[in-house]
Amino acid sequence: MNNKILNEANKLIKEDGLYNTFINDIKLYKIQSFCPRGPLIYDVCLVLVLQGTKIGYLKNNTFTYNNKKYLVVPTTLPFECETIASKQEPYICMLISINKELMYEIIDLIGNQKKNKKYELAVFSDDVTLEIEDITYRLLKTLQNKQDSEILGTNLLKELFYRVAKSKNACFLYNMFLNDKNEAKIARSIRYIHKNYNEKLDLNNLAKKVDMSISSYHNYFKKSTSYTPLQYIKNIRLNKAKELLLKNYQVNDCAYEIGYESVSQFSRDFKSYFGKPPKEIKSL
Repeated sequence: MNNKILNEANKLIKEDGLYNTFINDIKLYKIQSFCPRGPLIYDVCLVLVLQGTKIGYLKNNTFTYNNKKYLVVPTTLPFECETIASKQEPYICMLISINKELMYEIIDLIGNQKKNKKYELAVFSDDVTLEIEDITYRLLKTLQNKQDSEILGTNLLKELFYRVAKSKNACFLYNMFLNDKNEAKIARSIRYIHKNYNEKLDLNNLAKKVDMSISSYHNYFKKSTSYTPLQYIKNIRLNKAKELLLKNYQVNDCAYEIGYESVSQFSRDFKSYFGKPPKEIKSL
């Protein structure tokens, strides 16, 4: 991203924090200090970094995204991230929720195209092109005015999503909007898990719901997310547990609320995942 983009961003954000904008699907974020690697959940979004660097970790896969590389997370994923930032060079980014209606329209217009099959993971990074830089600049200018945002925002996002869908690594993103593709089935299954994470979920029923064999479902789920379905469910539950504990839930109540039958097992899993036991959540 070039300096004129950064200048427009600095007109909208002064201090550290997460900022809403006049376009509901776009948030701006700034931080001026290093953040060590830690777990979080990305939820169907595009991350455009205007300054600084972020490193994402998904099992054995590493993604570095900065002003030359953007990150796309087409479905909800437990992720680990490290932020490289300082007062001299803060980390500044645009967090853009992927509008499913716009994406369905774009994919329908593009038609059936072959994509690079090397990238089977749901999450991917790709190059910031001159076209994407231009759209980013125009978006930041538009965000400075409510009426401009209301009138121009949708078309600007549609143009941006089109460029992302046409990128060389967008196989999963593209195919998840074609309902007969395995990517779409896994995306539907992930949405189901998020709505029902506190219920008893077994591999057989999850596979049946998306009309896949158990082995095919298990293998494709792991290829797409780097996690087995059961590992994924556990990570989602533990992230939900952290949210509840921050709302002052008791450890026992929290364990049962997210679907654990054993409080001691919940405590062991939580400490293994976050590095601290549930009772110390306030210090995370």
